[in-house]
Amino acid sequence: MRRFFAAAFLAGAALAVVAQEKPEKKTGWPLSLADGLPKELPGYQAAPTDPLPDTDQNEMGVFTQVTRFFQRIESSTVTRQFQLVVQDYGKDKNLEPVIQKAVAEAATHPNVEARDVAIAGYKAFAVTDRSSGNPTTLVTVLVLPSRLVLGQGANVDRDTAIKLLSHVDFAKVAAAK
Repeated sequence: MRRFFAAAFLAGAALAVVAQEKPEKKTGWPLSLADGLPKELPGYQAAPTDPLPDTDQNEMGVFTQVTRFFQRIESSTVTRQFQLVVQDYGKDKNLEPVIQKAVAEAATHPNVEARDVAIAGYKAFAVTDRSSGNPTTLVTVLVLPSRLVLGQGANVDRDTAIKLLSHVDFAKVAAAK
């Protein structure tokens, strides 16, 4: 009887070890682009669901994107919104010159501040528009020559946007396939 219990115990332990060693389920393309985006941001409430991946086109070309939206309601008159976006333009794109040109153009407008920054070792560009009173900020991080992470904030200044972007796992965004 003791042998039976000992064998059953060992079999149970072996099953538990095998169950723990299950490989992490991989997300397929294009949802894998969101693997590096945080599900939560400190002080912000996440949207209950993420929109489905989307393919669109702009002046830089055709891209696939995933987004995650966060909001913080501080009072009946103060709300802060922040959206994280990953955009992938395909292997053969080099987006840096186009983004540099757009940032330089934005900097020529009054009440707009543009600055080159580094986030987690990646080249990034931060543009904040204060023309309406409340800051609107866009931080663009070049994760790969053809892949961007955007932090878009309404009523969010540059320093806060950069701090929120520090929660992104850029290595996972870069590795998404």
